[in-house]
Amino acid sequence: MRFRDLLAIVVGLAIVGAIGYGAWTWLDDTVQGEQAEPEAQPGTDPQATAEAYLDAWEQGDHLAMVRYVRDAPEDFASRHSQLVQALEPTDVRIEAGEMNAPQDGRATFPLTISLDVPYADEPLSWESSLEMIRERGQWGIVWSLETIHPELRDSWEFASESEEVDREEILAADGTVLSGERNLTVFGFRPDQVDDPEELAEAFEEAIPGSGERAARELARNDLVDDWLYPVATLAEARADDARRALAGVPGVVRRGDSGRDLYDQGFALHVVGVMSEATAEQLEERDLSPDTRIDIGQFGLERDLEEQLIGSEIVRVGLRERDSDGPLRVILAETQANPSSPVETTIDIAVQKAIENALFGTSTTVGLVAVDAENGAILGSASRPLNGYNRAFEGRYAPGSTFKLVTLEALLGDGMTPDDPVDCPAETTVGGLRITNAGGTGHGSGDLREAFVQSCNTSFAPLGDALGNDELTAAAERFGFNDDWGLPLSSFGGSFPEPADSAERGAASFGQARVEASVVQMASVVAAAVTSEWHAPYLLQGDGPQEPRALAEGVAEPMRDLLRAVVVEGTGTEADVDGREVLGKTGTAEAGDGVEHAWFVGYYDGVGFAVLVEGGGSGGQVAAPIAARFVRELASLRSAGLGQDDSGGSNDEDGTEGPSDEDDSEGADDADEDDQQDNG
Repeated sequence: MRFRDLLAIVVGLAIVGAIGYGAWTWLDDTVQGEQAEPEAQPGTDPQATAEAYLDAWEQGDHLAMVRYVRDAPEDFASRHSQLVQALEPTDVRIEAGEMNAPQDGRATFPLTISLDVPYADEPLSWESSLEMIRERGQWGIVWSLETIHPELRDSWEFASESEEVDREEILAADGTVLSGERNLTVFGFRPDQVDDPEELAEAFEEAIPGSGERAARELARNDLVDDWLYPVATLAEARADDARRALAGVPGVVRRGDSGRDLYDQGFALHVVGVMSEATAEQLEERDLSPDTRIDIGQFGLERDLEEQLIGSEIVRVGLRERDSDGPLRVILAETQANPSSPVETTIDIAVQKAIENALFGTSTTVGLVAVDAENGAILGSASRPLNGYNRAFEGRYAPGSTFKLVTLEALLGDGMTPDDPVDCPAETTVGGLRITNAGGTGHGSGDLREAFVQSCNTSFAPLGDALGNDELTAAAERFGFNDDWGLPLSSFGGSFPEPADSAERGAASFGQARVEASVVQMASVVAAAVTSEWHAPYLLQGDGPQEPRALAEGVAEPMRDLLRAVVVEGTGTEADVDGREVLGKTGTAEAGDGVEHAWFVGYYDGVGFAVLVEGGGSGGQVAAPIAARFVRELASLRSAGLGQDDSGGSNDEDGTEGPSDEDDSEGADDADEDDQQDNG
């Protein structure tokens, strides 16, 4: 190779190398240039300084916060700690808005401070600002109390206070207060002024029925103090005037004004509404309260079962107040109630409930009575006796007896029978080996389905029901709501129709015996459905209904209405007939074992379906039907007088201030004797 060529190669390589070196240098300078812009650091940059400060604040790291503050005061950390201790946040979030353009070494960030707290659904939130300044090239926070909250002052601190809320009212359908705070009068006696204890007790009983026994009991105590008032009865204003006049002049009687929660009237819808009274030791223990605590709580009914809705939770307010004091809040930041309270709005109709109370006035029987709106299932009224017994109208489980023939009748009509079809009604018959009889062992011979229903012939319905079969009978029962868990806010029972095990049980079930069970409220819904041809689930709270109706068999409404009217006009239910009023109904006498028979009447009047059950009453036509007639007369009178808006309702002869006891009441009917089944309905 010639030297000149070699030189050219060397020069070329040198040029390429120079270019390569230059390119590398340029790339290196480019990379170095990108990295040369230093990342913003707290202190040198206002944005980074603010972010670092706020991050430390969110984490509660007060020592880290101090590093970014110019001339932090001695109470800097304690001020932030006090906020946390007072408001108990579970999370702290602080968001900085867009920085105002720094001028002359100053910058400002708007802040939104949000605290999640356990006693509020929404975060506590307020606006503040962060002031910054640059000195000797370093940015720092210019801190003041207003940085935490714009209204915080040197003598103030964060605080919270709680307030117990008033118990809400229990309302009737029209807004009438069934239970709420009222002006009350307490009637009692002073021992040193009593001349004749027996006379005093008798006077109380006459003036306030049901109070005499308590007066006698109090008078018999051996620890009476002469000048003390011993309460006997507490009455609302509406009834207090009558009692005051009746007790005037009786030596020893004294009274005082008071206020407190009370029913619309003594015993009015007692088992549904419930009462308040002082918590027992066991109830205090259940609530983890000291045995020395004295509080009134709901003892039964809606007062107990919906207590959480009635009282809700405390109202909690958070804000600013004077430091180291228990004084009021100067500034309220937020007010919240984690569990808001609200009135309980029932479907109770004042006129209907008054009619029920009046119909049962003075009764000494064990009875349940329920009325429902036949068009939608709303419970318009309910009562159980005795007042100090359990809510048998809702909870009682009874054989429905011949009132269940409504269900069997619907199945027969739906299967193609007519009221005019021939049916025999012998004095007795046998179905599947089970001997069936009628009331008194009497029969009505050959007739038709109409007469068999009107005269309540067990010997007719047992073979007819057996012939329908399990599927047809069960389907009919379920159209009327049996085997359905429709439920109420109170402890309750509906109806149960177990599939019959054999022909004998099927025959007995067809007239409401065997293992068939129903409550009073269930049977009120059954008769309502028989009239309207749609079964509606009963409901007690306005927000719970009406529910979707369940249609009965097609074409049964008219014949069922006619037959129910015939029962009252010419059949077993004539004691329920009321002059000038179209009452429909069906009687029933249900065997409950050991010779006990429960008396039933289910009826319909003026849009209201109702059921009456008298435990151990015997004949439904003779015992329950007259109560039904009284209810209809009372309801008609109240409605004609203005839907019962007057205060003339009767009051009960028992002390309505005492709740249900744990008395040994029979809550259900025993299986009837399979050797001899009879219903006197």
